[in-house]
Amino acid sequence: MQKKKLNKILIVAVALIWGVVIYKFAAPYFLSEDVVITADALVGKPQILLRKKDTFKLSIPDRDPFLGKSLKVRKKTVAVSSVPKKKVSRPKVNISNNWPRVEYLGYIKSKQSTSRLGLLRLDGVLKRVRRGAEVKGIRVKDISEDKISLQLGKDIREFNKQN
Repeated sequence: MQKKKLNKILIVAVALIWGVVIYKFAAPYFLSEDVVITADALVGKPQILLRKKDTFKLSIPDRDPFLGKSLKVRKKTVAVSSVPKKKVSRPKVNISNNWPRVEYLGYIKSKQSTSRLGLLRLDGVLKRVRRGAEVKGIRVKDISEDKISLQLGKDIREFNKQN
């Protein structure tokens, strides 16, 4: 008699467990509510994620951390000539201003090459030039980090780097 009661209780428990499992699986298909999504809900303010640059200053220690000895600080010596150089003044010649619009964007230097490849924008067209090259009648005299010297005829101008 007790065995029959125990079997009935276990059958009811198993039936309840399977009922819950089937309900959890089938309920979303039969009991779902229709959700209306409007265009206003989809279009919102764009999030702009900006990364702040991590900057820090490196300090060089005064002593060797492994040997414990103090490091000697090397001082740079600058040779100064006592005779001042005379400035040669050239008369300025008015030449018609037929320079194109020039923007200096910077330079590129590879590890293998010693020459610099400058990036210029002449009248909106991007050009790659080396020292001594000639583009549209303009000769490149010198390329440095922050400026470039160009010569058109006898007129020499320096253009600073655009940021």
